[in-house]
Amino acid sequence: MNLCWSIFLLGVATAIESQYYATSTREMASLLQLEDELIGYMRQYAMELQNKVNTMRTFQEEWMTRRALGPADPTAYVANPLISFPLMRRMYTDVPKLLELAREEVKQAPLQELIKLDLNHISKIEFQTAASGLLRFQNIYGLNESEMANGMLYGKQYNSRMSAADCLALATHLLDLEKGKPASKWLKVALDQYENKMDPVNRLLQTGRSQIYEKLGLNFFAMHDLPASRAAFKKSMGWASMDDNTDLAKHLVNTIAERLVHVDNCRGKNLPPSKSFLRCRYFREGSPFLRWAALKLEQLNIEPFVGLFHDAISPAEQEDLLRLTETRLEHRKKDSYSVEANVDTNGSDHVRRIHQRIEDITGFDLEDSEPLTVSNYGIGGQESIHLDCEQPKHFIGHFTEEYRSASVLLYLSDVQMGGYASFPDLGFGFKPSRGSALVWHNTDSAGNCDTRSLQATCPVLLGNQWVARKWISGSGQWRRKSCRM
Repeated sequence: MNLCWSIFLLGVATAIESQYYATSTREMASLLQLEDELIGYMRQYAMELQNKVNTMRTFQEEWMTRRALGPADPTAYVANPLISFPLMRRMYTDVPKLLELAREEVKQAPLQELIKLDLNHISKIEFQTAASGLLRFQNIYGLNESEMANGMLYGKQYNSRMSAADCLALATHLLDLEKGKPASKWLKVALDQYENKMDPVNRLLQTGRSQIYEKLGLNFFAMHDLPASRAAFKKSMGWASMDDNTDLAKHLVNTIAERLVHVDNCRGKNLPPSKSFLRCRYFREGSPFLRWAALKLEQLNIEPFVGLFHDAISPAEQEDLLRLTETRLEHRKKDSYSVEANVDTNGSDHVRRIHQRIEDITGFDLEDSEPLTVSNYGIGGQESIHLDCEQPKHFIGHFTEEYRSASVLLYLSDVQMGGYASFPDLGFGFKPSRGSALVWHNTDSAGNCDTRSLQATCPVLLGNQWVARKWISGSGQWRRKSCRM
């Protein structure tokens, strides 16, 4: 029984038990509202059935038209690979989805035989074999994808045509084989072969323009063609219907935009903006010591705060950090481009002074923070675009230890080329100098992870880059230190 009818009958039964409609015109009038709701349910149900009929009729008419063009002899008909491959694809991918549609709330006797049809013997291997055979045919005879799709085989025109779904299936098969370039060609042909009248069928098969463009975008992304990938994902979103899931396309459009900005940052095209309200100054806040020995601060951004403190760590302190870690460096991450080692807070007098200076310039208590980590980047060494804070799926409170409220990078060496610090969402990058300290905030004023704080380190082209990283995290540090008298 349909769910809507079940709800309706349950409501009627409840009403009959608690009210007497026949003895009161007031109560009788409420049945009109119930009837109006019932009419709405019936209209919706009828529309759903009509959409189902329309989709199946489109399948039927398209298949009958294609079959009517072929000869009576089935063996001669399937001898043409442009006939046999689409036939295999339809039986492998289209028919199971058609049967799934037919099984939904179907009880009519004429369709029972169709519903019981067993296609388990048409396996994935059968489909892959057919696809490989057609592609082999194309490669050996040097056939053009578009001409094949429109019935041209080795200079002879046949009365056959591959659908957008056929071309998409071939492209997907090529993608599974990690053959991106030929897959792109078949995906573009799939778009050329697309017919608007087949929209109901393509929605069912998930072979619409939106899905084709999404595949094309993913393929370009894997081939590192970021502008083409972003353009394809935008078209995927543009062609999507209300029922299509565009979460992946939206995510990758934003990700690619950030990466394109990051690439320009690394190439020195997006230097920090020169704004009247951003200036270099002597930083004296935070501790009495800074009033007498102020640090040179170059403020690069306000919200979130990004600042570069020049000459923040002395050559002796730099050398001490390198000495304390030189025998303990190790790879800690899979596919890492660097080696690193932690430095104990009480490792030396220099380290204690460095921690005190970080407290002074950030205003945070480092007692419960993560240890100072020294890193060295190898050939092409980099830190990919990332957030140092991560917003939990469920809210757990402001300024919790799951957040890294601020990050500090101490630069222990200069590099000849590359190694820029990049902030893709803020739209700028710059080349830091030895002895400077880069500080940025990862949480906003409300205590939530600030996604604008995306940060990366560009690959080192020439030189030897050493940095010390301090993540300010832990349950005790999320309040500014109390004012000192």
